[in-house]
Formats: sequence, structure tokens, C-alpha cells
Amino acid sequence: MSDKNLNTALKIAVVFLAAVFVFFVFATVQTTRKSESNPPPESTSEPTMPPETEEPALEVMEIAEEKKIIVLDAGHGKSSGTMTTAEKEAEGYMYSEVTDSWGEWRHYKNGTFGEDCYGSQCTLTVPQGGSCWYPMENADRDTEPEVNLANALAAKRYLEEMGYEVRMTRNTNDENPSMNRRVSYCFPNNDIMQNPDASLYICLHSNAGGGSGTSYIHLEGNYLQTNIPPDYREASNAAGEIINARVAAATGLKKNPPITGEGYLILFNKCPVPIAYLEIGFYDNANDLAILNSSSDAIGKAVAEGVEQYLSGVGE
Repeated sequence: MSDKNLNTALKIAVVFLAAVFVFFVFATVQTTRKSESNPPPESTSEPTMPPETEEPALEVMEIAEEKKIIVLDAGHGKSSGTMTTAEKEAEGYMYSEVTDSWGEWRHYKNGTFGEDCYGSQCTLTVPQGGSCWYPMENADRDTEPEVNLANALAAKRYLEEMGYEVRMTRNTNDENPSMNRRVSYCFPNNDIMQNPDASLYICLHSNAGGGSGTSYIHLEGNYLQTNIPPDYREASNAAGEIINARVAAATGLKKNPPITGEGYLILFNKCPVPIAYLEIGFYDNANDLAILNSSSDAIGKAVAEGVEQYLSGVGE
């Protein structure tokens, strides 16, 4: 090849290589611009994180304060003369051939609960001229059963509002439980083989005999039934004093001193927990009876407030 042709060929080759280089550079720049203007779509899913170990929730065990139990005993009830033999037996009474009467024994044997004394092995604390046998008809009353029940039902309502558990010994005037049956409400499910769980026994009565005012019966006997606390008498009298003062203040009934000389009462000889035995007003006194008939709500509230004051230890 001549020098001229060689030079021409070299020129053509240089031009070609330059064109290829320019094309390559241009293509590279375009690709980069396109990539920058259209970035790949970002992932919409959250980054996968290792699962957290959940701490077990701490169970907060709220221990509810145990309700205190109050036994409310509306004294007396259905007249013995109108009760059938089946009703008397169902209410816990027995028939005595010796006295030819229905009733129950006044005491338990010394150091027992629920074991009738049958006239011996007991304290022998009885009314003057009385005996260990307690005839059923001794509890017969007119007017008083209705008054007692109205007061007890009102007290029940207020006590329950205060958070107490209340056990009624009777709920109607067609009932007349024996004293054995009444005190059984101090035990879980009336089971006297268990320990008593009641905090206080409230016996609601109205007095008679021509007087006026409200009072409570003072314990002063010799009590040997099991379950009673060492301060049975003192605790019972303190509760009676506090509740009676509340009733007097709420009703305007005269506040009488405690009734003494009746420490032989059958309930005192059988109750397994402190007992407040109230004699609220005289149902045979017209003025007192008018207050009793119109003030059962006030009396019930006063009883409940007295129970609260006694059990909380305020003002003792």
C-alpha cells in the first residue's frame, strides 16, 4: 500500500475510533441520568424486626375485705297457740311430757354448744321460781312481733348498705324460731359444728309493763357455753350501751339505764358471740307505740350506726 493510502486508512480508523468513544460516553451518561431520574421503588413493607418477648402481665390480686356478719333477731314471732305440731318441730321446739308443754332447755351443758342440759350439768341461772325448761308460750306477745320485725328489716337495709352481711333469724311474722334455731345463724350455714363467724348478735325487742323509753339488758350471769370470747359480758354490754344511745338520740325516746337482774335470759345462755339485747320503747305505752310505729326507719338506721361505732371501736 502506498504511503498516501496508508495515511488515508489511518485517518479513517482514528475517526471511527473517536466516533465509537463518543458514542460510548454518550450512552453511559444517558443511562446514568435515566437511573437517577427513575430510582427503583422503595419497599413499602416495614423492616423485619425480631419478635419482642412479651412480659406476662402481672395479675393484681385484689383481696376484698371480708364482710363482717351481723345476726339480726326480731324477737318473738307467730303465737305458739296458732302453730301446728309440724311447725313447732320445724322451728326447733320439743315437747316435754313432764311439763306438758312445748319449749326448749334454757342452757347447754357446761362447756358445750348445742348439747341440751335437760335440767342438770349447767349453770342453773334461772328466773326466780323458774327452771331450766323454757316453755314456748313464754314468748307469746301481741303487737311486739310486728314492731320488732319492722325495726329489724330497717336495720338490715342500712347494715347492708354499709357493707355488712346480715342474717335474719326470721323474715316474716309467720315464723317463730326456737332460741336454738336463732343462735344457729351465728354459724356458717347454721352448722353449729363449725366455728361461729358472726361478729355480733343483735336482739331487737320492745318492752312492756307500764314504763317508757329505751334500754338494753345487761349481761351479768355465769356463761359457760363454748365459743364465747373471754370478754363476752363486757363486749355485749358495750355494744348494748352504744346502740341504745343511738336509738334514743334518733327517736326522742327516753334513754333509760341498762336493765339489770336478768342475766339468766335464755339467749345469754346460748349465744356464741357478743349479744346486744335491746328493749326499744314500751309497746303498751301509747306515746312510745306511736314512735315505734312511725320510726322504724330511724330506729333501723340508729341500730346500724351503733353497730358500726361499736365494731370500729369509735367512742367506746
